Amino acid sequence: MEPNREGATVSTILIGVDASERSEDAVAFARQLAEASGAHLVIANAYPYSDFPSRTSHASYREVLRDEALEIVHDLRQRVEDLPATVKIVPNPSPAHALHATAEAEDACLLVVGSTHTGRVGRVLPGSTGERLLHGAPCSVAVVPRDYRKDPAPLRRIGVAYDGTPEARAAASAAAELARGLSAELVVIGVADATEYGAPALMGGPNPGNLAADVDRHVQERLDALVAELPADVTASTQRLTGEPAELLADHSRDVDLLVLGSRAYGPLRSVLVGGVSGRVMRAAHCPVIVVPRGIETPLEGLFDASTTAATG
Repeated sequence: MEPNREGATVSTILIGVDASERSEDAVAFARQLAEASGAHLVIANAYPYSDFPSRTSHASYREVLRDEALEIVHDLRQRVEDLPATVKIVPNPSPAHALHATAEAEDACLLVVGSTHTGRVGRVLPGSTGERLLHGAPCSVAVVPRDYRKDPAPLRRIGVAYDGTPEARAAASAAAELARGLSAELVVIGVADATEYGAPALMGGPNPGNLAADVDRHVQERLDALVAELPADVTASTQRLTGEPAELLADHSRDVDLLVLGSRAYGPLRSVLVGGVSGRVMRAAHCPVIVVPRGIETPLEGLFDASTTAATG
């Protein structure tokens, strides 16, 4: 974070880019958030060169790669020329490692990347760099669907998957922050997993119909309790689904403009770690997806502080 001219703290959104069109998708999404929040954009590219002395070290080759990287970031900088933004290039054979390090150095609150070019139009498919970014990133990570740049949807409905775990509560906190800052509706989504009452071991016990009703009721109560805790300035509703969680969440992503997920419940703290459900949802989602790191109770807190200060100052 860094202060702006008025002295307010400005959050940083880091955009990882390359020479593909998916980088334009990432920039289009990051632009929406920056326009609403006043966040500072950092457009970063890692070019495949190591400064570690070796037989492959070659100053002329490094210069060519450096010039190509500069051309990439400056071209994308022009797409947000009316917004506060800087460019950064990093010599590193691993784009994921370079972006992790840059996110830490810039104290970024969000890292945005585009979907792989091999995915279907309008679907999220992180790709090799995106997959590695999602494992161990120090801040929340957004993956943007292919061709999002052509028709970026206004962010009016923010969905968040919620199951009552600490990781899901962190995701709900981030989603509420986004909903408040974007004046959007928050949709808290809970899934009654059919396997919880459809497994053979349970079929000989209580009546499956009664068990299903109990699970549905428990899920709805959990959703209602969360909504009751939200700040009064966040407009929220609940959506209870019944079935296989990953499939249902991916399908329901058609009905929201942004979906927020929590990391898996184990692994290093303050890192994004994609678990079974969140990983499958990200590979099939129809809208941008943000995965928040575990071990941080209020991710994205402060993202809209600068815009709020400007509005009330």
